[in-house]
Amino acid sequence: MDRLYLWGEKIYEVLQDFVELVDMAQNNQEFEGQSADSSGSEQGSAPSTPEFEIFDLQDDLVLEKMYNDVDFNFDLANVHSDAGNLLQSFIKREVMRKTLKNQYAKLREVTSNKKQQLIQRKKSFEQRKKEQAEALQQKLQNKKQQLEEQIHAPPFLRTSDKIAFTVGIIVLCITEFILLKEPSLMTTWYTALVVPLLTARYYFYHKAKYHYFMLDYCYFVQLILLFYLYQMQPNPLYFQVIFSACNGPLAVGIVMWRNSLVFHDLDKLTSVFIHFFPPLVTFALRWYPKNGDFSTVCTTPDCKMSTFSAFFLSMLFYTVWQLLYIVKTEMIDKKKIANDKEIMTSARWMTEVKPHPIYKYLLKIGLNFEPYILLAGVQFCYTCMTLIPIIPVFQSFELHVAYLIMLFVVCVWNGASFYFEVFTETYSKRLTRYIETEIDKKNEESPKPDPKIQESAQ
Repeated sequence: MDRLYLWGEKIYEVLQDFVELVDMAQNNQEFEGQSADSSGSEQGSAPSTPEFEIFDLQDDLVLEKMYNDVDFNFDLANVHSDAGNLLQSFIKREVMRKTLKNQYAKLREVTSNKKQQLIQRKKSFEQRKKEQAEALQQKLQNKKQQLEEQIHAPPFLRTSDKIAFTVGIIVLCITEFILLKEPSLMTTWYTALVVPLLTARYYFYHKAKYHYFMLDYCYFVQLILLFYLYQMQPNPLYFQVIFSACNGPLAVGIVMWRNSLVFHDLDKLTSVFIHFFPPLVTFALRWYPKNGDFSTVCTTPDCKMSTFSAFFLSMLFYTVWQLLYIVKTEMIDKKKIANDKEIMTSARWMTEVKPHPIYKYLLKIGLNFEPYILLAGVQFCYTCMTLIPIIPVFQSFELHVAYLIMLFVVCVWNGASFYFEVFTETYSKRLTRYIETEIDKKNEESPKPDPKIQESAQ
């Protein structure tokens, strides 16, 4: 189509030049006829100069040559007719071309509009879908918040808290009865409690990614105590090592970690059990052995404990546990713990969550140790210090009883502090929020007075 258009333009230009040339020849013929008439009527007079010129040329020879070269023997009517037909055909093609071009432009415009409409509809659909997702998410969050408020709102308490409180009181009463009436059953009672409590703790700790805490020394002591009770023949030397571990670092952990006797909190009850029941079991085994046979717990007739069994063997057991702990956390599971910052270990707790005062002091003086080295050093010093009173406690019934009573009083005191300082304040806040919520609900439900009635009353 473009080539046809260019070709038509060239033909049109040639025709224009040709028509101008034909008009020029026709004007010259008329001029010659007028000259002949004037010469016949006025003989002897000089030829007059024409009143107009076709071309204003300086050289007459050029004009004469152009005039002689033109062939005037053709039919002007045919020439004009052919030129008109050709021009008409060219104009029709040009009109057709313009029409097609306009239709193509309209088609492109319609297509572009449809495309924009589709894009707009897609954006509108995505926006509506996003708004619906956000609305659904907000609705779920509101439901979750309402559920949490219902769980924590007074005067309702969670069923698990009620169960834990009831079980805690029952366990305390049964333990007291066994110690006073039948101390030899203390091992059976301990076993009946340690399995479900540690199972529940592992479930909740693993869910919160705190399960690496169950690799600590206090859980290791539970294992070696159970091993002694059910997998070994009575061995007095091994018993003294168990006695040192249970009444030394494990028992003092009640003071160190502020264990609280809070009956409605299963986690706090489990912590008290882990640190306080092994000393009670070893107390029953030490002073009330089975069939009254003290040879199962004493290495000498006077039942004296040596420094070797009280300190060096106990530290050997501790060292074995410490090496196993480092291998597990710093070698086997090092990459796993490093990649997951939510996994909590004792080293991470003492250096990141609640930095230990010793760790802060070392950083202050410019010493930056690896966390596990600091943890191992602190625990080693702690274990050595807690083994100091073991020998007199082992050799004196009265001192041992006073020692256990002191630990129990610490648990009770910490529990009372929790109830009257933490729990009471929290309960008061919940109660205040509950009352405010109820007042707001009543205000919303109460009918509002009609303004027209008020105006008429005034």
